[in-house]
Amino acid sequence: MVSSEQYELVCDLVDDALAQGAERLVGGPREVEGSPGHYIAPTVLSAVKPEMKVMREEIFGPVVPVVVVANEEEAIELANDSEFGLGASVWTRDRRKGERMARRIESGMVWINDHLYSHAAVQTSWGGVKESGLGRVHSKFGFYECVDVKLVSWEPGHARNIWWYPYDATLGEAIRSTAGVLYGSNGGRMKALREGGGSMLRTGARTLRRGR
Repeated sequence: MVSSEQYELVCDLVDDALAQGAERLVGGPREVEGSPGHYIAPTVLSAVKPEMKVMREEIFGPVVPVVVVANEEEAIELANDSEFGLGASVWTRDRRKGERMARRIESGMVWINDHLYSHAAVQTSWGGVKESGLGRVHSKFGFYECVDVKLVSWEPGHARNIWWYPYDATLGEAIRSTAGVLYGSNGGRMKALREGGGSMLRTGARTLRRGR
């Protein structure tokens, strides 16, 4: 472990789980002859419950708590029931299922049938959500963290934008009709064009009148 303090923290989380009924299948503290460091062998815990500290707090140690779930929905619910959201893995032979679950997991990164490898791939973003991580590193999003993003827009002035004054019934009807033409059903588009075509033409002509 990186320090004696972290060693004690990991041991405390594991001991707390064991005291509440979890079972240690493998691993645990180890002494290494000739080394003054603090060692914990890779540890797997079974019969873990979601309310245990080992499931609620950051471990930062070689410990895998195993919680058995009934179905995909429960797995996603438990995965998202955390204030942390750095990285997550989905392991499945069904790619469609893996991608479906990955989209719903609240995490800055989700790997399907792998874990952590993208930290060495600078083209992929690295960072978390919720209480995990500070912004993003790697990829273009990592560069964005190092700059102030600023928009500069130029209006050529050949015509007035339709949302400029005056705000009146003609403009309101033109906007409603335009939305109906663009996003309505086939019948709805024709109706919007019939009912609002006049206001759309009047508004279009008005944009050319720079003085008003």
